[in-house]
Amino acid sequence: MNVVTANENKSIIDRLDIDIIKRIDGEFELRELLSKFVNLYFNKMIIDITSIKDYRNMETINALAKAVEPSRVILLLNDDATVNSAAYMSNLVSQGFYNFTRNFEGIKFLYNHPNTYDNVKYLVLSEADMAKAQSKMQEEEVVEEPRKGRTIIGLANLTLHAGATSLTNMMVRQLNDKGINAIGIEMFRQDLIFYHDERLSSCMNKNDLERKLKESPNAEVVIIDLNEFGEADRFCDDVLYLVEPSYVKLTRLLKKNKNAFLERKGDKIVLNMSFVNDDEVADFEYETKSKVYFNLPPLNDRNKNLDEINALLRKLGFKN
Repeated sequence: MNVVTANENKSIIDRLDIDIIKRIDGEFELRELLSKFVNLYFNKMIIDITSIKDYRNMETINALAKAVEPSRVILLLNDDATVNSAAYMSNLVSQGFYNFTRNFEGIKFLYNHPNTYDNVKYLVLSEADMAKAQSKMQEEEVVEEPRKGRTIIGLANLTLHAGATSLTNMMVRQLNDKGINAIGIEMFRQDLIFYHDERLSSCMNKNDLERKLKESPNAEVVIIDLNEFGEADRFCDDVLYLVEPSYVKLTRLLKKNKNAFLERKGDKIVLNMSFVNDDEVADFEYETKSKVYFNLPPLNDRNKNLDEINALLRKLGFKN
């Protein structure tokens, strides 16, 4: 028999087909929530993370670990940026929570095949990396507010031909359509010129890029198709690493570098031209030991005002 909580993820909890002896709906202080299950014997406790007030605070998670045996808990997470940060995930594992997911299929799998530490130890950060991740998490929380001043976003193809050029065009076009002055720059190549848009240009080296940025003082946003540009960290506020998640492209990537995803742990990985549906993203993350920032399906770059591009831009902090 099992106990469950539900709040913002109620629609997922409603689908569970397991034996439940008690269910609590709503948002509660941790102590109050746990008091409702006192003297109950249960097999698993499935907790909608949003049932707990102040769930973004790691100290709240630490208190939960002291109150309940973590191996008996399955945490249903949400899409909150803090909850899905490298620091938060590392803390979950360090506190003994090895079973967490964001979807119904994940609960079903973990219920029958619970993780061990070996399954999730790749998420644990060193002390130094944890400090960096916490700092980055705080910066990303600030990014949730509308961006101010110039923002430079780099796009890097992690798999071969993952669509950085066409995505640059779509992002620039839709930012301008929303009243945000944006330009696109492609490093080392000239594919962007085929869009015949004066807001898109190419730079052949670092000096070209510096000159272009100086010549564009009114550009609020710059999208750079990086093409192996080695100084992205110096110029870019954010870098999106694009992955076309086809079997062939992934196999080629991992054959070239088996640690490709481990090296990008904590970075923003975007599935682009992706036939992976939202329910399958968790499986992709599990298999590649990575965290997906956004999942973009194949798009027609001739179409305007694409909802998927708007959603990506909102997640990046552009609120218009």
